[in-house]
Amino acid sequence: MTDLIILTSEQNGCAYTIDSEGTLFYTPMLEGGGIETMDWIEVDHMSLLGEEKEIQDEIDKVHEQLITLNKALGWYYQTT
Repeated sequence: MTDLIILTSEQNGCAYTIDSEGTLFYTPMLEGGGIETMDWIEVDHMSLLGEEKEIQDEIDKVHEQLITLNKALGWYYQTT
């Protein structure tokens, strides 16, 4: 990944980004709020089913925001 839009979630303690196909990735926020931009991990949506609803909702909200921002820049290509 080179050009990225990154959104952070204080609630989840992570930073999120997507690729051009909308795959969601995260990296934990470091103490002090920094992030490691070379260590992205794909979000496992199946494992989220066991998480609290607030966590799932926050991730869904961030994902939708990232898609909207990436579409505006022409970086997201939705397949039908």
